[in-house]
Amino acid sequence: MDNLIPLAEEYCIHFHLGQKRKIGNVPYSQHPFSVRDLLVKYGYDEPEIQIIALLHDTIEDTELGKEKRKIQKKFGSKVYDGVYHLSKNTPGKHVDELLPLFENLGIQIVDNKENLTSQAYKIRILFSKDYIKVIKIADMIHNTRTLSALSKEGVKKKIYDAETFYIPLGKCIAPEIVKELIKNIEDYKKTEDYKNRIEGKI
Repeated sequence: MDNLIPLAEEYCIHFHLGQKRKIGNVPYSQHPFSVRDLLVKYGYDEPEIQIIALLHDTIEDTELGKEKRKIQKKFGSKVYDGVYHLSKNTPGKHVDELLPLFENLGIQIVDNKENLTSQAYKIRILFSKDYIKVIKIADMIHNTRTLSALSKEGVKKKIYDAETFYIPLGKCIAPEIVKELIKNIEDYKKTEDYKNRIEGKI
């Protein structure tokens, strides 16, 4: 499986080609690479975990989403399942049958774009394998390093999701890596950007 990591890096660069991050003129592929490096730093260096991290946005944000089974053919079922579970645009083939069950519980599964709602996505993550949870927490860590690049509503949502879901979850399954997520939120709340833009002083 180690020999497939370079191929996953090529996929990441190729399918995200032309996409930019919200901060500066940075290629989007820098984000999945950074998520992978974060996981390796904390000891989550299994090849499948690295590959899932590198490909975690390809189904949701690139043309590969139209041919997502290519991931399974090239990298195997574990990688495919991981990327699938981390994608918001994969409600599942039984979504129509499940809709009334969730509605009876007061939960909306999909939004008007047929993507998983924030609540449904968190439920999926909650019941995913622990390694998928850890990859998502690493994704949150990297995204919260540059909160000032987001819109005011985007910042509020990231902080809310971190404080009410990902930090409590991380304390249970990945207490070391989640410390960095906690620090990112705490540090940002001390900035002038947060005080002025989010607390509404300007």
